[in-house]
Amino acid sequence: MIAPSTFSPAQYEVLNILSVINKEEDVVALKALIVQFLNNRLQNEIEHLWDDGVLTEQKVTSWQHEHMRTPYRVAR
Repeated sequence: MIAPSTFSPAQYEVLNILSVINKEEDVVALKALIVQFLNNRLQNEIEHLWDDGVLTEQKVTSWQHEHMRTPYRVAR
């Protein structure tokens, strides 16, 4: 069970905006807009890291060989 949380003022604002959405197609369109918004923010952050030298081609290439899987215990 997830513990209840307190909404931030920004979250309340989003909920207020969402209260007028009644159609499923509007929900689908809003989801697409949110995905596009988050994608743009992520792309901007990646570009910022690249420009600052934090993210490099060598670093990205090294990820090809990483195995960051969760180790599970073998049942005996």
